Amino acid sequence: MRSAFRPVRAPAGTLFAFVAPLLFAPASLVAQGTLREQSANLPGGAPRQIIAINPFMPLAGFFQGEYERKLRDNTSVAIGASYVPWNRNVLNADIKLRLYPQDRALEGLGLAAGVGLGRTQQADDVGACAPINCEPPVFAGAQVTAPTFSVEAQYQWLLGRTRATAVTVGGGVKRYFFSETDVRDRDISRVLPTGRLTIGWAFR
Repeated sequence: MRSAFRPVRAPAGTLFAFVAPLLFAPASLVAQGTLREQSANLPGGAPRQIIAINPFMPLAGFFQGEYERKLRDNTSVAIGASYVPWNRNVLNADIKLRLYPQDRALEGLGLAAGVGLGRTQQADDVGACAPINCEPPVFAGAQVTAPTFSVEAQYQWLLGRTRATAVTVGGGVKRYFFSETDVRDRDISRVLPTGRLTIGWAFR
C-alpha cells in the first residue's frame, strides 16, 4: 500500500511573508538609532508594551501576532500565537521570556526562550493504492496537540518621533514533543524552523 502522506512543503505565500522584509527592508531601518536618552525624553516616557502582527499573512488566510511587555531594562515577557500550515502544524501558542543584552528592553537585539502548545493535523487524503485491501490511514484528518519549546533571536526597531511604531524581524527553532507513535504513524516532524516579521504599536 502506498503511503498516504505527502512530503512537507511550506506554502509559497508563507515563505514570502517571512523572507520578503529581510530582502527588501530599507537600509534606514538598519541604521536607526535607539538610544535610551531619546526614549527617556518622550512625552509620558518610553513605551513599555507592544502589540504586533504580521501584516502580510492575513492576505493568505494565515496569522502571526504577539503581545510583549517590558519587565526590566533587559527583560520582557511575550505571548505569541500563529496559524500557519507549515508541516500541518496549523496552530501554535507560546509564552516567551526575552533578554535584551544591551539593557534596552523592547529595542535592538532580543534573545528568547519559550514554552507553549502546538497542534498539527494529519493529511486527509489517501493517495493511490491497489484496489485490493486498500484502506485509508487510521489517523487521516486527525489532530494532535503537544507541548513545545522554542528559542529565537530577533531585532526590533521603535520608529518615529514618539517611538510608537515597532518593526521586528527574527527567526529560531521550535521543538514539538509529539510521542513516538505520533511521529511514526502520522508522519510529523518534531523540529521546525520559525520566522518572525511583525509591525505593531508600542505604548505605555
